[in-house]
Amino acid sequence: MSPTRLFKNKFLTAGLLVFFHLLLISYQVPLGSKTTLLEKILFSLVAPVEKAVVSSGRALAGAWSNLKDMSRVKEINQELEKEIFFLRQENKLLQEKLRLSLKQAELEASLKLVAETVVPARVIGLDTSNFFRSLVINRGSADGLAKNLPVCDRAGNLIGRTAEPVGAHETRVLLITSEDSGVAVVTVGDRMPGILSGDGQGRCLVKYVMSSSPAGLEGDEVITSGFDRVFPPGLKVGRIIQISTREGIFKKIIVKPYFDIRDLEMVAVLKNTDLILR
Repeated sequence: MSPTRLFKNKFLTAGLLVFFHLLLISYQVPLGSKTTLLEKILFSLVAPVEKAVVSSGRALAGAWSNLKDMSRVKEINQELEKEIFFLRQENKLLQEKLRLSLKQAELEASLKLVAETVVPARVIGLDTSNFFRSLVINRGSADGLAKNLPVCDRAGNLIGRTAEPVGAHETRVLLITSEDSGVAVVTVGDRMPGILSGDGQGRCLVKYVMSSSPAGLEGDEVITSGFDRVFPPGLKVGRIIQISTREGIFKKIIVKPYFDIRDLEMVAVLKNTDLILR
């Protein structure tokens, strides 16, 4: 080892010994009170840490309180959303009643039946093989549901009907965009009748309209006719976006449904279609 390095090591060692010796002395020498110099030094070092710990604890407690408040607000919002959804369905049914010019007494009687007619439900599953074929809701026979009941979205637009299997607390819903669906419909403008079924890709087709028929125009709104005795009349289905007469004796009429598969968090099942069929 070189003399210079040896001198530096000895100097550093001597400095450390003197520092610790002073600490020991300070521990024994009180500064006008029972608190020693060492205790004061340690207090000055530890106090900021304690302050930070206490502040962090208070911040965490405040955050936890805010989190509980947000959870409560979320529950309240869900309840309000359910009430708004129910009121929208009620409004749709009442509008249809007025359109059919029913008497005031019948209207009042129908209003009392609305709560028993509309069953709100949440979507808990989609057909993994094809999202446009079917879905599953969290209501079943225990809630009074059965096969072939109309199902609408939160705005009152038709999305499909209940289908097998119907469990106690779960039910499958066959969507109108499925190839297996069938809905009797008419256009709002010229009352063109037809049978609507899905193409399996998110759109629908109105079938069995003769190519020679002048009825039906692009942009026409399509609603249920009620002729199939499954879907009540007047439920909104979608709008015609394309008409072609090049394929045989029937027109090819493409309808874009009003409902959005990405927005089907809550739906409504119409338990008693007699409310607007009779």
